[in-house]
Amino acid sequence: MRYSHQIIFEKIGEEGQKKLKKSSITILGLGGIGSRSAELAARAGIGKLNLIDRDIVESSNLQRQTLYDEQDINKPKAFVIKEKLEKINSEIKINSKFKDINYKNIKDNIKGNLVLDCTDNMETRFLLNEFCIEQNIPWIYSAVIGSAGMVFNIIPKKTPCFNCLFSEPEERLETCETEGIINTIPALISSIQLTEALKFLTHQSLTKELLYYDLWKQKLEKTKIKKNPNCIACNKKQFSYLAGEKSSELIKFCGLNKFQLYAPQLDLEKVAEKLKKIDNIILNDYCLIFKELMIFKDGRVIIKADSESKAKTIYSKYIGN
Repeated sequence: MRYSHQIIFEKIGEEGQKKLKKSSITILGLGGIGSRSAELAARAGIGKLNLIDRDIVESSNLQRQTLYDEQDINKPKAFVIKEKLEKINSEIKINSKFKDINYKNIKDNIKGNLVLDCTDNMETRFLLNEFCIEQNIPWIYSAVIGSAGMVFNIIPKKTPCFNCLFSEPEERLETCETEGIINTIPALISSIQLTEALKFLTHQSLTKELLYYDLWKQKLEKTKIKKNPNCIACNKKQFSYLAGEKSSELIKFCGLNKFQLYAPQLDLEKVAEKLKKIDNIILNDYCLIFKELMIFKDGRVIIKADSESKAKTIYSKYIGN
């Protein structure tokens, strides 16, 4: 039997396994943490997986994103992972979306009993936090940097929210550029995140503290987070991200020198013909890749740069104002 060893574990059992089969979760972000959390969820028998990611596989991902291989480079992570997970577990339902989640489309795309946050920028997390409060959907925050990572369970109406934890997006962005990531920490953090998900889906008590683990130092810290009585999100219900009031022209990805902006939808073949005169380009069914630029059919442009001003300069140089 596929789940026999999991059912023997007394905290799951046959009843718990039935609950997992009936459950539906969204995993937002399919990078180092998300791809492995998705794999563990599929192997555990969670009945419906809604997988969302906006990026393609790059060679630098292979160091830590263990479900992808060299044959997947330049393909959308969302499509690659769906194909691989269906080979791992054909009994579950997998819906995979190659999409950028923003305030305009979040309500149409986040589904299920639980959301696993595996994103790479703070703006999306603040948006997700407000959406989950409004819709009363539990979610599990996760992040990694260097050799350390964090996991925190957020249950609307019961626990502190993400805005109680971090008041401004900039607070966690300063050191991402210099720290890097060792490939063992996403594996650990995804395991902790998915374990908390299994607890929630089988109706068991969750870890209440913010978990911080530095794998290099083998240091575990549990921090009790208090609800902020003046929190504008979970207390005052002021949803500025969800309303689009704090939507940035340029979104910075944490941990990488990457920025994303939306441009008028471009004819990728015409752009490819123009840029081909300068240097080699890669044009496939999903995007155009040129030096520091990736241009997607939906109008998204991802720019590799070490500052916002440089990102804008690169965009203007090759695409125009």
